[in-house]
Amino acid sequence: MRPHQNNVFVIEFSASSQVEPVEVELARSEQYEILSPNPIMVERFDKGPRKGVFIIHPNTTGTIPLNFRMGEMIKTYYVSAHPENPYIFGEPIKDEHLFFGRVAELREIHRGVTKRNKQNFLITGPRRAGKTSLLFQLKTRLQYPFVSLMLTPEKMGHEHHQMFRSILLQLGEEVRENQDEQPPPLSLDVKTAGRETPIDLFNFHFERDLKKHLAWLSRMSDEARVILLLDEATFLLADPSTAGNTSDTRQAFLRHLLQTYERVACVLAGTPQILRMTSITSPLYNIFSGVKLRGFSREETEALIREPARQANIWFEDEAVSRIIEYGGCSPYYTQALCSLSLDHRYETVTAPLDPNEPVSVDLVHVNAAIRRILDTVDYGLQSLWGALEPDEREILREMVAGPVIVCQNNRDVLSRLVDMSLVDLVARDQTTPSQRTFASIKARLDEEWLRLQGE
Repeated sequence: MRPHQNNVFVIEFSASSQVEPVEVELARSEQYEILSPNPIMVERFDKGPRKGVFIIHPNTTGTIPLNFRMGEMIKTYYVSAHPENPYIFGEPIKDEHLFFGRVAELREIHRGVTKRNKQNFLITGPRRAGKTSLLFQLKTRLQYPFVSLMLTPEKMGHEHHQMFRSILLQLGEEVRENQDEQPPPLSLDVKTAGRETPIDLFNFHFERDLKKHLAWLSRMSDEARVILLLDEATFLLADPSTAGNTSDTRQAFLRHLLQTYERVACVLAGTPQILRMTSITSPLYNIFSGVKLRGFSREETEALIREPARQANIWFEDEAVSRIIEYGGCSPYYTQALCSLSLDHRYETVTAPLDPNEPVSVDLVHVNAAIRRILDTVDYGLQSLWGALEPDEREILREMVAGPVIVCQNNRDVLSRLVDMSLVDLVARDQTTPSQRTFASIKARLDEEWLRLQGE
């Protein structure tokens, strides 16, 4: 529940032997106000469990007991009343007010896909770098006549006909929902195509349907354009039926569509593996402009900590901010996780009601508790990636626990991969002497601590 706000509380009652209506009353308390009818009548228990609805306005923070009287029986529920935690991790950020950083990348992509001579983009970055959040923010900013389609392998399917048919299906849904217009129907040949349908035959009927849809959109607006926002695009690398074959029909047909139709633009997003799709041997070579997502700068990270807090009347002490930056290594994911868990710990340790007019203060104690929780929890950060790393990558990360590693010819390629995954930082030292060297070290102290714990 949110303190000092109206909250809907739904409670379920069951009484298998009860036939007559029963009065249910929520006991009065100084800790909250009841803004809905109280008591209420609950009936028809013979039809199964029944629900009652109460609107409650907590006057304080912390744990609040709710005592319900139903006939001769008293039932107590405990609810937690704390301000909303504005930090999100593990899920893409859809609310533009909670999105920070990536301003230059967002501006560049938006300008490219909407200008007269369109550009297509390939966004690469390690897991949890904010690729999906960036696509959601781009979609929010792409207003009609630009029709943006958020596409994932789960929505599209992996096979050629599934993937391209879903584009037309989602295009129709998007326009119906936002413009209240009825798109042209799909041809029977596109609707019923399956794995046994010849690719060339499917492509012929698909293009015929696509032309109808684009002509229909152009009648609605001369500037109409369809923009494909394709997330987790690494699925385009691995068609089980064409393993090892660089001439994947999906890639080749996508290239054809993007070159043929000026009203269709595309933004692909995925891990650095998808760069193989833009190599000289790939059908998608020379089609996309690359955008590489790295960790935030220190300034962007501090904004990610302080701005959501300020909007929610929360204050992170300076020492707490420094500790979050040190342990998170300016990773957007780690930063959000540390902020969220620090704030949770702050609320869990409340010993007195919080003054709604005073900011909630988060200090080093709460951040340290969040660090311990992350290190003790499976599937946070490096531990969730460890099994997917190459043996030479794991080996050099273990070396870095003892201290920075000098970049040399033998480890340069491995370190480059780790830098692309935002796991490692490169720092040049002794720049004024002939013996200038570059050192590599683990970027986030959380990853270093986790590795150290594995060696105990």
